[in-house]
This record gives sequence, structure tokens and C-alpha cells, in this order.
Amino acid sequence: MLTLKKHIGRLLFAAVITASLFFAACSNDDNPVNSNGGTAKVAGRISSGNSMAKALSKTSGSETTASVQGAAVVLAQVQADGSLKIVSNQSVQTDVSGKFIVETNLSGANNLVVVATQGAAEWKAIVSATVQSGTTVYAPPLSVESTTETNLYIKLVSQGRANNIDATDLKILLSAQGAAHIGGNANAEAEFINALQAQSQATVQASGNSYFGLSSSQIQAMLHAKAEAKAKLDAALYNSGDTETESENNINEYEGWVCTNSSVNANVHAELMIIGVTTFLNATASMSANGRLAIAKSFYKRYAFVLSVAMRQQFQAAGASDSQISAVNSASSSLYASVKTSNDLNQIADAFAQYHSSIKAQLKLTLASHASAVETTDTSINSAASAKTILSASLGGTLSLDAIINAYVAFFNSVKTTTQTMFVGASSAQVSAATQIMILANMN
Repeated sequence: MLTLKKHIGRLLFAAVITASLFFAACSNDDNPVNSNGGTAKVAGRISSGNSMAKALSKTSGSETTASVQGAAVVLAQVQADGSLKIVSNQSVQTDVSGKFIVETNLSGANNLVVVATQGAAEWKAIVSATVQSGTTVYAPPLSVESTTETNLYIKLVSQGRANNIDATDLKILLSAQGAAHIGGNANAEAEFINALQAQSQATVQASGNSYFGLSSSQIQAMLHAKAEAKAKLDAALYNSGDTETESENNINEYEGWVCTNSSVNANVHAELMIIGVTTFLNATASMSANGRLAIAKSFYKRYAFVLSVAMRQQFQAAGASDSQISAVNSASSSLYASVKTSNDLNQIADAFAQYHSSIKAQLKLTLASHASAVETTDTSINSAASAKTILSASLGGTLSLDAIINAYVAFFNSVKTTTQTMFVGASSAQVSAATQIMILANMN
């Protein structure tokens, strides 16, 4: 038995689906079925971008690579009390490239992590995919960042909250900067976990709102797409070169897969995501400014990417030309880049304001015969005592999930009513697309 020092819902689909099912795309199983002698494999490596790996490689006299050779690696399953039970058939060592493959007789098991040690150094990573006999799944690169994520995940399991928070969110949201500000700080870790759970619960609860009209089959499709995307993300990260650009591209591919393979329109994903982002930020008001900003940027980059997919779909539905679609894509790329380089939350807000202006201009070109309706509708949404003003006032730091969800749904419905009223003579397809574009461009 390998032990670690332990640190410190609402449900919405009655008789259909629970919050834990929604966010744990595969259920945790502390008593998996033995595969009757067959083995499942988990491949991984210690990140070449890891500062500890670089230090160790220099100590060993190798200046050309940052790989860690000879680290001992085991596969372990997180137990309910937060301890780690070794489930690999034996300990293995990393090769000259820092890679390893561990085997287990378990099949159909989740809740797994890989642990690598060399001297006083220790790295961990969460295995998202379910191990299956006769197959190989991948762990993301082991680093200081992945170790912080895993330690938080172990805490979640020990607190009985792992089913309420998606471990993939830990991987995506905790950038190296975020992990540096949160890891090892008990108060920051607790606030992060509580905020992430609130974000998860808000997204789940919002999904059950009649505004979205999601069916149980659509929810199941989202679950399936997310489960597949998690495994693809870990495999992509394993095969990447550990650069920030590659990591961001892999995360965007994850989001794109979920958006395009879940039978739910991307605009719904974007609307649900902004509800979750707002909930998280409201719940982290006392977090250090730098830590909060680092995580906010990770959230908003995810959101900006999903928003770009949704906006492209809606402009295509509105009949936009190739040049107009290109301009919309360019605006989305600029938004993503601006969020990435923002130094505070105000700069992020400014980036979305610029994005709003660019999208409005392209909508006027796309629906040229209704350009005046576009301007009138947008002015109505953003005027004093307007839907946008009411939305901002309603959100104002509240920690109530009901208040946040109701505020956004009221905003969505208000924009829908305003757009339908203003776009007289437009086709139903144009009105529908214009409505969604107005919502997406104005909900920040």
C-alpha cells in the first residue's frame, strides 16, 4: 500500500441523470473486474518541460535533453480515504527519453494515477481513460503541474467530491502559473476546489433548465463525446513536444471534439460554459489576484475557442460568405490571443468588447438588408436599464447558483424577444441565427 499525506448539487435531471454522471463521464470503480490474466497498459513519460526534469538532467551531465531516466513508476488507484493502492503488476523504470509503460491485471478500472519517483523528486498524473485488458491508454506528461492536479484530485476523492468535478477540468484549468500559485497552499487549494465544484454544479443545473431543452439522449451523447475526448487529450499530450502552443492546440481539439460530437449545438456549450465561468469567478473573490487571473485566463481561453466554433456555425446558418466567415474566424483568433496576453480581468473584458464590435460589424455585412435591425437590436441590448445592464447587476458577485442561472436565462430570452421583434421581414433561419449571434456576442 502506497500512502500519501491527506489534506484537507444540487441534482437536476430527476429520474434521468445526476450531476455526478454528467461530470464523471465514466463512473469511478474501486472494485474493478480482474481481467483473468490479461493485462491493460498505461503509457506515459516525465515532461521534458518540467523544471525538475531539467535540473536532474543537468545533474546527470546531460545538457541536451530534460528527460528523466531511471525513475521508478507505479500505477495506483485512489482509495476513498485518499490513500493510493498500487495496482500495477510491478514497478518499472523510465527509459532514456523519460518514457514508461506500466501494466495491470485490472480491466474496466478508473480512479487511477501514475506515480514516478527518483530520489526526493516525485511526479504524478491522472489517467483519464478507463484501462481495458489488451489495450494501451495514455497518461498526460508528468510534471509539477500534473502533480498539483493529481494531489487536488486525491483530495477530491478523500472528500467524496470526485464525482462532482471533472478531473479533466483540473488538467485544463491549472496552467503552470495557476499550479504555482495554488499548489501547497491549503487555503488556495480549498477555495479552488470549492469554486470548481460550484462551477460544475452550475453548469449541470443550467443544463436542466427548460431554456436549453436538452433531452436525455443528448446528455448521453455529451457524456460519450467527453469520455472519448478525455482519452484523446491525454494521448495527444503524451505525443506532444511539451510546448505551450502544442498544449493549447491539444486542449482546443478536446473542446472541438466535445462540441462537434455530442449532438448539442456549440452555442449551447458556449452558453453553459459562460454560466460556469461566472460562477467560478464569483466564488474566488478572495483568491490571490495572480492565481485567480491565471485560472481565469485558462477558463476564458477555453470559452473563446468554444465561442469561435459556435459563432462560425451561426454565421454559416445566416448565409455568410467565405470572406465574412474568414473575418469572423479572425475576430475569434484575436480574442483568444488577447485573452492569453491579458494582464488582468479588465483587459479580458476589453478583449470581449472588441470582439463584440467585430462580430456586430460582420453581422451587418452578412444581413445587409437588415443592417439597421442589427444596430437597433444591439443598441437595445446594451442601453441603460437594458438586458445587458440587468444581467451585470444580477450577477454582481452572487454565489447563488439559482441567481446566476436565472440571470443568464432571462438575458437569453430577452435578447431572443428583442431580435425577433426587430428583424421584420427576415427569414426564420436569419432570425434564428441573428438571435444566437446577438446572444453570443453580448453575454460577457
